[in-house]
Amino acid sequence: MAQGRPVIMVAMIPTFDVEIGYAYEMDRLLTGLTAEDVATGFTDHHEYECLGVPTWDEAAECLDSEEFVLGRAAESDVPDGIEAVLGDLSDSGDGVAYAELNQSLHWNDAGVAGLSIALSAARAVTFYSCSAGLERGRHHARYPMVGVVPDADGAELIAELARSAGCGIGQHEGRWYLYAKSVTDMHRLARLILEQRMAFDAIPVPCWVHGLEAELKETDGY
Repeated sequence: MAQGRPVIMVAMIPTFDVEIGYAYEMDRLLTGLTAEDVATGFTDHHEYECLGVPTWDEAAECLDSEEFVLGRAAESDVPDGIEAVLGDLSDSGDGVAYAELNQSLHWNDAGVAGLSIALSAARAVTFYSCSAGLERGRHHARYPMVGVVPDADGAELIAELARSAGCGIGQHEGRWYLYAKSVTDMHRLARLILEQRMAFDAIPVPCWVHGLEAELKETDGY
């Protein structure tokens, strides 16, 4: 895994000093996940809620909401524009609008929510996401990161798109960690995945997809 260093440039949307690399082995991808594994968790990232298999329309809606936040953040004049935008929305008194925004982001961090949803729509298992940020204590990761277990048939395409977007790939115990210098790169990768939805739909459905909805309902995670 790449080692994150302190932020070297902060202007509206933070940029982190992390070296982008591609350290993964296709033949060591985690395989054999079941619907129960995906629904109940199979890593130490237990607080992450399974996203199921959202539709491409749901992914597009999430990305549009995320783009709204990132666009406003880019116009901000504070070091972490994303936190400022979300803070302003929270303090505006319009609780319904703020709740609707978070709902469209599936209660994940703006900047990585779109990638998490796009990967899930592509039938890859996401298990972690963090946008990082300048406020210590609010975020786990030192730079933007999304954890995913892609099916072998879709891994090559995800890797190709990650390179195009400038996102790196690290691997640990068969799991991938996609990361980037900025959430704008993560959002770009999510858009590329959405553009390639027909290619992902042509890939055979992983075994864990079958029965996942029933497992999620049983565990109250859906």
